[in-house]
Amino acid sequence: MKNDCQSPSTRRFPGDPDPDDPLIGARLRYCLTQVEQRLGEALAEAGFDDVQVAHFKVFRFPPPDNDRPIDLAQRAGMSKQAMNYLLSQLEDMGYVRRVSVPGTSSRLVSLTEKGWQVAELQRATVHAIERDWERRIGEERFRTFYAVLKELADAG
Repeated sequence: MKNDCQSPSTRRFPGDPDPDDPLIGARLRYCLTQVEQRLGEALAEAGFDDVQVAHFKVFRFPPPDNDRPIDLAQRAGMSKQAMNYLLSQLEDMGYVRRVSVPGTSSRLVSLTEKGWQVAELQRATVHAIERDWERRIGEERFRTFYAVLKELADAG
Protein backbone atom coordinates (compact mmCIF):
# COMPACT_ATOMS: atom_id res chain seq x y z
CA MET A 1 0.00 0.00 0.00
CA LYS A 2 1.34 3.41 -0.98
CA ASN A 3 1.91 5.87 1.84
CA ASP A 4 0.42 9.23 0.79
CA CYS A 5 1.92 11.05 3.74
CA GLN A 6 5.27 12.62 3.08
CA SER A 7 7.51 13.85 5.83
CA PRO A 8 7.26 17.63 6.35
CA SER A 9 10.89 18.04 5.27
CA THR A 10 10.23 16.60 1.80
CA ARG A 11 6.68 17.76 1.13
CA ARG A 12 6.40 20.82 -1.13
CA PHE A 13 3.57 22.91 -2.51
CA PRO A 14 2.86 21.45 -5.96
CA GLY A 15 2.30 24.11 -8.58
CA ASP A 16 3.62 26.92 -6.40
CA PRO A 17 6.30 28.85 -8.33
CA ASP A 18 8.17 29.69 -5.10
CA PRO A 19 7.40 27.15 -2.37
CA ASP A 20 10.00 28.72 -0.07
CA ASP A 21 8.24 32.11 -0.02
CA PRO A 22 6.30 32.45 3.26
CA LEU A 23 3.65 34.67 1.56
CA ILE A 24 2.00 37.81 2.84
CA GLY A 25 0.32 36.44 5.97
CA ALA A 26 3.62 35.23 7.39
CA ARG A 27 5.39 38.42 6.34
CA LEU A 28 2.76 40.53 8.11
CA ARG A 29 3.17 38.30 11.16
CA TYR A 30 6.97 38.81 11.04
CA CYS A 31 6.43 42.59 11.07
CA LEU A 32 3.90 42.31 13.89
CA THR A 33 6.36 40.20 15.88
CA GLN A 34 8.98 42.95 15.46
CA VAL A 35 6.48 45.53 16.71
CA GLU A 36 5.46 43.36 19.68
CA GLN A 37 9.10 42.76 20.61
CA ARG A 38 9.86 46.49 20.58
CA LEU A 39 6.72 47.18 22.61
CA GLY A 40 7.71 44.58 25.19
CA GLU A 41 11.20 46.08 25.47
CA ALA A 42 9.86 49.63 25.83
CA LEU A 43 7.33 48.58 28.46
CA ALA A 44 9.94 46.64 30.45
CA GLU A 45 12.35 49.61 30.33
CA ALA A 46 9.56 51.86 31.66
CA GLY A 47 8.82 49.51 34.55
CA PHE A 48 5.78 47.76 33.07
CA ASP A 49 7.50 44.39 32.84
CA ASP A 50 4.38 42.56 34.03
CA VAL A 51 2.56 43.35 30.76
CA GLN A 52 2.88 40.39 28.41
CA VAL A 53 2.30 40.14 24.65
CA ALA A 54 -1.05 38.43 25.29
CA HIS A 55 -2.20 41.57 27.10
CA PHE A 56 -1.70 43.61 23.92
CA LYS A 57 -5.07 42.22 22.79
CA VAL A 58 -6.66 44.38 25.50
CA PHE A 59 -4.47 47.45 24.90
CA ARG A 60 -4.84 47.40 21.10
CA PHE A 61 -6.33 50.39 19.34
CA PRO A 62 -8.72 51.71 20.35
CA PRO A 63 -8.02 50.97 24.01
CA PRO A 64 -11.00 50.02 26.18
CA ASP A 65 -13.08 52.96 27.33
CA ASN A 66 -16.37 51.76 28.82
CA ASP A 67 -16.42 48.71 26.54
CA ARG A 68 -18.12 45.40 27.18
CA PRO A 69 -15.78 42.40 27.49
CA ILE A 70 -17.63 40.65 24.64
CA ASP A 71 -16.92 43.60 22.33
CA LEU A 72 -13.23 43.57 23.28
CA ALA A 73 -13.14 39.81 22.68
CA GLN A 74 -14.74 40.11 19.25
CA ARG A 75 -12.36 42.89 18.25
CA ALA A 76 -9.40 40.76 19.38
CA GLY A 77 -10.72 37.61 17.67
CA MET A 78 -10.90 35.58 20.86
CA SER A 79 -13.49 34.04 23.14
CA LYS A 80 -15.17 36.06 25.87
CA GLN A 81 -13.72 33.63 28.42
CA ALA A 82 -10.17 34.20 27.17
CA MET A 83 -10.68 37.97 27.19
CA ASN A 84 -12.08 37.86 30.73
CA TYR A 85 -8.98 35.90 31.81
CA LEU A 86 -6.74 38.68 30.45
CA LEU A 87 -8.98 41.36 31.97
CA SER A 88 -8.78 39.67 35.39
CA GLN A 89 -5.00 39.65 35.19
CA LEU A 90 -4.84 43.29 34.10
CA GLU A 91 -7.36 44.31 36.76
CA ASP A 92 -5.29 42.58 39.46
CA MET A 93 -2.19 44.42 38.17
CA GLY A 94 -4.02 47.76 38.21
CA TYR A 95 -4.21 48.44 34.45
CA VAL A 96 -7.97 48.13 33.90
CA ARG A 97 -11.13 48.49 35.93
CA ARG A 98 -14.40 46.71 35.37
CA VAL A 99 -17.50 48.51 36.55
CA SER A 100 -20.90 46.84 36.93
CA VAL A 101 -23.79 48.33 35.01
CA PRO A 102 -26.67 48.87 37.46
CA GLY A 103 -29.66 46.61 36.85
CA THR A 104 -27.73 44.23 34.56
CA SER A 105 -25.14 41.52 34.81
CA SER A 106 -22.92 43.48 32.42
CA ARG A 107 -19.65 45.14 33.26
CA LEU A 108 -17.81 47.83 31.35
CA VAL A 109 -14.04 47.91 30.99
CA SER A 110 -11.84 51.00 31.01
CA LEU A 111 -8.16 51.69 31.46
CA THR A 112 -6.95 53.05 34.77
CA GLU A 113 -4.38 55.86 34.88
CA LYS A 114 -1.68 53.17 34.94
CA GLY A 115 -3.32 51.52 31.93
CA TRP A 116 -3.34 54.80 30.02
CA GLN A 117 0.38 55.17 30.73
CA VAL A 118 0.90 51.81 28.99
CA ALA A 119 -1.37 52.75 26.08
CA GLU A 120 0.44 56.06 25.59
CA LEU A 121 3.86 54.38 25.74
CA GLN A 122 2.74 51.77 23.23
CA ARG A 123 1.51 54.45 20.84
CA ALA A 124 4.74 56.46 21.18
CA THR A 125 6.76 53.28 20.59
CA VAL A 126 4.81 52.42 17.45
CA HIS A 127 5.37 55.97 16.17
CA ALA A 128 9.11 55.41 16.76
CA ILE A 129 8.94 52.11 14.87
CA GLU A 130 7.21 53.85 11.97
CA ARG A 131 9.96 56.49 11.88
CA ASP A 132 12.61 53.74 11.92
CA TRP A 133 10.92 51.90 9.07
CA GLU A 134 10.54 55.16 7.14
CA ARG A 135 14.28 55.82 7.52
CA ARG A 136 15.03 52.24 6.44
CA ILE A 137 12.95 52.20 3.24
CA GLY A 138 12.66 55.91 2.49
CA GLU A 139 9.91 58.43 3.10
CA GLU A 140 8.10 57.97 -0.22
CA ARG A 141 8.11 54.16 -0.10
CA PHE A 142 6.94 54.21 3.52
CA ARG A 143 4.08 56.62 2.70
CA THR A 144 3.03 54.32 -0.16
CA PHE A 145 3.35 51.22 2.05
CA TYR A 146 1.27 52.86 4.79
CA ALA A 147 -1.38 54.08 2.33
CA VAL A 148 -1.75 50.61 0.80
CA LEU A 149 -1.85 48.96 4.22
CA LYS A 150 -4.51 51.45 5.36
CA GLU A 151 -6.55 50.86 2.22
CA LEU A 152 -6.46 47.09 2.67
CA ALA A 153 -7.25 47.32 6.40
CA ASP A 154 -10.10 49.79 5.87
CA ALA A 155 -11.64 47.56 3.20
CA GLY A 156 -11.82 44.81 5.86
